[in-house]
Amino acid sequence: MKLSHFKEKRFRYGTFSTAMMLLAVILFVLVNLLAGEFNRTWDLTAEGLFTLSSQSRTFLNELEQDVTLTMIAPTGTEEPILVALMEEYAAANAHIATAFRDPMVNPAFVQRFSAGLEGGMMPNHSIVVESGGQYRVITPDLMITPQFNQWGQIVGIASVNFERQITTAIHAVTQGETAIVYKVGGSGEVPPDPAFFSFLEAENFIVRDLHALDILREGIPEDADILLLTTPQWDWPADKATAILAFLEDEGRAFIAFDPVFGERRPQFDRVLANYGIRVSDYVIMENDPRQHIMVPMFLLPHLWPHEINLPLVAEGRMGLLLRFAGAIEPADILRPTTTMEPLMITSTDAFGRTDMHIESTLFHEGYDYDGAPFMLAAAITDTFFTDRAHITQIVVVSGSDVWASPPREVVGDNNFAFVASSLGWLMGQEPGPFIPTRTPPGTAPLMLNQFQANALAGLSMGVLPVAVLIVGVAVWLRRRHS
Repeated sequence: MKLSHFKEKRFRYGTFSTAMMLLAVILFVLVNLLAGEFNRTWDLTAEGLFTLSSQSRTFLNELEQDVTLTMIAPTGTEEPILVALMEEYAAANAHIATAFRDPMVNPAFVQRFSAGLEGGMMPNHSIVVESGGQYRVITPDLMITPQFNQWGQIVGIASVNFERQITTAIHAVTQGETAIVYKVGGSGEVPPDPAFFSFLEAENFIVRDLHALDILREGIPEDADILLLTTPQWDWPADKATAILAFLEDEGRAFIAFDPVFGERRPQFDRVLANYGIRVSDYVIMENDPRQHIMVPMFLLPHLWPHEINLPLVAEGRMGLLLRFAGAIEPADILRPTTTMEPLMITSTDAFGRTDMHIESTLFHEGYDYDGAPFMLAAAITDTFFTDRAHITQIVVVSGSDVWASPPREVVGDNNFAFVASSLGWLMGQEPGPFIPTRTPPGTAPLMLNQFQANALAGLSMGVLPVAVLIVGVAVWLRRRHS
């Protein structure tokens, strides 16, 4: 070949094309090597179903115990969303390992973890979370909340809890000893939503019932870590109140949710609260600030005061709690020197108390209403006295037993439950656990607006937009008229 051939345009262009092809191949190989090294993927789902939230990542960054996530499913039928999410956990922390077990091939493994499940059977696509001899089994019914129609038929998926269940289970099996919580009843107390107990059990609390007769016969059980108390329909027997006071004064812990009292009071119940500087109000809070209520002034969206209990609730700046028909916590004018009371929730300065809900009048402030805003809706109380050592009693009190009821879940999800769980963790001296809100399938999330947002949207749609359209129309008409 003559040297002049190398100088031809065809040869130069051919060489350039070949070099570019080689460069493209090299870049392609490098990109694939880097992708395999860093295991990066992109979650294009609207709700981020394949992506860990910042709360989970923060928690996992501090995890030092070894954890194994095992999916139970026939080989080849593993749910892709769960597989991808398990891989995200493994990539986030080297202490987390994943495994997959076919129940037909590994019956002994499945049987080992099925003892506490309904019917002793573990459904396919369950996830077993193990660490240091502790374990939690997450069944599919815990990860998916079905949506029902008016006839009770399942018509879709209301929410998915994949990440929340897995992160909560990891937290539960790595945080150590389980706390035992007794729900005190026997005096006409309204029981909490069953879903509330399931939520607490997932948060590593054992919940048991404690009847008034059991207290009168045997006192408070020795294994009780925390008491759950709420307003009784009829007053406690004096011996029951005395036993509860004795428990609290002996470094006891309690979470108390009470409702405002109209008419006859409950002296023994009041005696327990008064011992720590608390009085049950005889009025319902009405919120005039449209940003802090929803639908009606009695449905409160309280402001969360800075406190360790509220840290996981405000981490993302989108956490809302709902209290319906709540009263106020009226602290004593002078607390004992040993007692401190820290606010957890408060109203706005525009709130007021209505002492008679039967009066037919407006929903706005009237002359007979009770002033005193801002009102305290929840508080953390610590009572410390010294003998040969410090004796510490801790109580979290919230006005409104609605905090663990079912209806608020339709508006704020499990947010109320998360507040109670965070409070119980504080009572036990535990670090605040991560709270991951449930996620809804695209297009199914309810639109939650407070009154201020609703008024703003109404003003925009009925005022600003029509005026804007009118101005544009007049401008176009004038322009055409003079053209």
